[in-house]
Amino acid sequence: MEAVRNGKQVTAVVELRARFDEANNILWARQLEEAGVHVVYGLVGYKIHAKLSLVVRRESGAIRRYVHLATGNYNPTTARIYTDLSLFTCRHEYGEDVTNLFNLLTGISQFRPLRKLIVAPFELHDRIVSLIERERANTEKGLPAKIIAKMNSLVDETVIGALYKASEAGCKSI
Repeated sequence: MEAVRNGKQVTAVVELRARFDEANNILWARQLEEAGVHVVYGLVGYKIHAKLSLVVRRESGAIRRYVHLATGNYNPTTARIYTDLSLFTCRHEYGEDVTNLFNLLTGISQFRPLRKLIVAPFELHDRIVSLIERERANTEKGLPAKIIAKMNSLVDETVIGALYKASEAGCKSI
């Protein structure tokens, strides 16, 4: 809202299907809209769980994109329980991916394959399985291999099966 007051164009994707927080998100979205923020409510049928920001600036006659990607929602209560990760970058390939993702979420374009980000429901499942299988194959070839996974819950039978196969092959996991 402060950016809008400073003459900037702002778009926010607000998740209305946020567990336990729908009422707060509706109130927040209304305040954003009243302040002049263009508010988008995600894609019909999908829960948007992304935590990302994109700031586009003109610097020295060129466009520069600043990207922030995170796993957490900056909730002070859950921050005591969970370990969250964050990346702040202005690398071109991340800026391009996040721009394409925001274009999808705001209805400007259809999904286009991304270079750095892996997005559900388009690519994530198949990519996770292929990465697990790659580590299993590396283990079987005697190459260095390890699987590091951070998640709240795992119920997907295909992913569980791939992890079991990798473990049975001797792949280390954390």
